[in-house]
Amino acid sequence: MIHIVLDTNIYRNNPARDNLHFRALEKLSKAGLLCLHVPYVVLREFQTQQRDIYSKDLVKAVSGLAGLSRKLLDEDILERLASAKAELEGESEKILSSAESQITKWADSIGAKVHPLCLDQANQALEAYFQGKPPLKSVKNREDIPDSFIVQSILKLREDHNPIHVVAGDKKVNEAFTNEENINTYESLSDFIESDLIQNELKEVDLIDSIGPLIAAIQKFESESSEIQYFLSSNIGESIVWETFSDPSIPDDNHEATINSYGEAEDIELDFSEIGYYGNGQFGIPFKLRITVLADYYIFKPDYYCMDPEREHVASVSDHNDHYFEAEEEFELCVSGLVSITIDRDNINMDELFESMVDDGFKIDEVTDIELC
Repeated sequence: MIHIVLDTNIYRNNPARDNLHFRALEKLSKAGLLCLHVPYVVLREFQTQQRDIYSKDLVKAVSGLAGLSRKLLDEDILERLASAKAELEGESEKILSSAESQITKWADSIGAKVHPLCLDQANQALEAYFQGKPPLKSVKNREDIPDSFIVQSILKLREDHNPIHVVAGDKKVNEAFTNEENINTYESLSDFIESDLIQNELKEVDLIDSIGPLIAAIQKFESESSEIQYFLSSNIGESIVWETFSDPSIPDDNHEATINSYGEAEDIELDFSEIGYYGNGQFGIPFKLRITVLADYYIFKPDYYCMDPEREHVASVSDHNDHYFEAEEEFELCVSGLVSITIDRDNINMDELFESMVDDGFKIDEVTDIELC
């Protein structure tokens, strides 16, 4: 049995837990080959973060309905708006409670174990706080208290589950286990899933012994047909539209812009050397490409008037309010991510691989990076 703990930031990176890496984790857990352990502090950190995110959306929704109710509208419409606002306010706590409960329902569905906080963990975590022991960087650093509890929870779990694997994007948590035996750390869930240990387990679950030849067949299929590149070219735009990217050169207060439209993708590259298998005939292939987009941002009016008129791309602007223009500008972006391809593992034809692909077998599983080229 493989025992694993995910730090809060891993859940926060994909709150829906619906990408290939989480699905692979679920598959191994449901097959009884892996046990996910969820410490109390990790659970409550994530739940309260989700409550805060949903709460902000609720405030916006109620405010929007209140704003519409002050407009000049037909009386029956105003009554319905008032009713919708009152109903939403009445359901707010249920919505927030549901947002918190999703993680526990998911954990229960895959057989994960949620661990309560015990007195020993609390004592050790607070002692680390007073002495400045890892993961704390200094004595009495309050910001690191949750990390201290998480570290002590993992050390406690190791007593009964040895070795234990820890996935944490937080460098302080990983460094706390540098000198600890039988605790293996990973910076991302993809690193864990793509490790030899997990790849071998996934192959065993799906009873596929010929992963190497199958990967070679996928690469040969693509070199002859360019189907995956064509799919990316046709679908990447919809995957990034309304996404935000940042760069110091963008004259927005936060140096951010939001994509509103896009052109054709170019220079598509597939990295078959890093292809991963995720179970159920699903393979993930890292990709990179270039694409020209139009994106919106807001620019302070005095900053706009001070812009160099010889600037290569001058933004098109329209009035937003007394202080800001809404600007639209063309950008060339470099986009990277993971495209998945699904093979019918019960009907594999190495010579005619297209016949082995399931309907709608291509999918842009995730976009990992959007930046100016």
